[in-house]
Amino acid sequence: MDPAALQAELLRRHAGPSFGFVKLRLGVRRSQEEVMGIATRWTNVLRTGSVAAKFVAVDFGTLMFTMDRGQDILEVKEFILSQPEAYEFKIGNQAFRRPGDPPLDEVVEMLQKQKSTMLSQDPGSQQYKSKVEL
Repeated sequence: MDPAALQAELLRRHAGPSFGFVKLRLGVRRSQEEVMGIATRWTNVLRTGSVAAKFVAVDFGTLMFTMDRGQDILEVKEFILSQPEAYEFKIGNQAFRRPGDPPLDEVVEMLQKQKSTMLSQDPGSQQYKSKVEL
C-alpha cells in the first residue's frame, strides 16, 4: 500500500474528537471581520451538511477547526480544499493542498521577493503595521 493510500485510510478510520488548522491564501489582505466571516460561513455550510465542525479565527491567515466526530474529517478536508480562500489543510503533522499548489515555503519566498522588489521601486510607500492576533 502506498503512503498516500495509507494516510487516506487512517483519516477514514479516525474516530473521536479532532482538530486542525487551515492556512488561508497568502498575499491577500483581510480584515478581522473578513476572517471571522469566513470561519462563520464555513461552520454554517458544514452544519447544513450535518458535519459538526466549528471554525475559529486564530490570526489573519489561519483558522482552527474542531469537531467531535472524527469520521467526518474527509468531508471537512474536501470542503476546505474546494474553497477559494483556503491554501492548506493541516491535521496532525499532515498537510494537504490542492494538486498543483506549491509548498508553503515557496509561496512565502515568492511573496517576500515581490515585496522587496516593490519596496526597492518605491521605498516611501511602506507603512508600519503591527501584527494583530484575533
